[in-house]
Amino acid sequence: MRPSSRCGIAGLLAGLLLAAGVPPAQAGELPAERRVIILTPSLDDPRLAAAREALAFWNRTLAGLGLGVRLTEAAVITESPLTRPLENYAQRLWRQAGRISAGENGPRPPDELRGMEGDIVLLLSRQHLMSFAWPVDRTERYFVAIGTRSNDPVKSPVAVHNVVAHELGHALGLVHNNFPAALMCSPCRSSLIASYKERFLPLTANDRARLQALYSTR
Repeated sequence: MRPSSRCGIAGLLAGLLLAAGVPPAQAGELPAERRVIILTPSLDDPRLAAAREALAFWNRTLAGLGLGVRLTEAAVITESPLTRPLENYAQRLWRQAGRISAGENGPRPPDELRGMEGDIVLLLSRQHLMSFAWPVDRTERYFVAIGTRSNDPVKSPVAVHNVVAHELGHALGLVHNNFPAALMCSPCRSSLIASYKERFLPLTANDRARLQALYSTR
């Protein structure tokens, strides 16, 4: 992972991974259950269904690899006082994209985020920002924000479920690759992505090997 590296599927899976110099986790260090807390503007926000679909995708994928780790929906929160400080934090992270140096933590997480019990806090933001994943306090916990940018990507050939799956991939420990039509690609090729027929973009062999290295207990 490189500091300030940009992530997402260019144009279609627009996003941002803001790496903060967190060292790669070793096998056996990460919890078997990653609890996901989702904050959404409303229960009928279409991104909520997409997020649940992405969670199911990852659980199928992890099970298919014979790994015991799972992403568990721990809570869905709407109309909460927690939302404003998380939205402000997402905006600060987004504005500092590309300007955080190696080893820096970036803006201090709000107490509301630090105090949440989830391993992954997934904010379905009301803001017109590009989606990103960011480690909380240099730990295995992650803050993921999914924005509302028009190219992020409701009207594109690859919909928001792939954006969420991409960011959750970072939260699981995956990094970018140079395969232009893979889930974790960067840079990516829109023409190849648009022609892909499956619901979710594929993982590479290296992605699968990394998951095995991180989560295998054998």
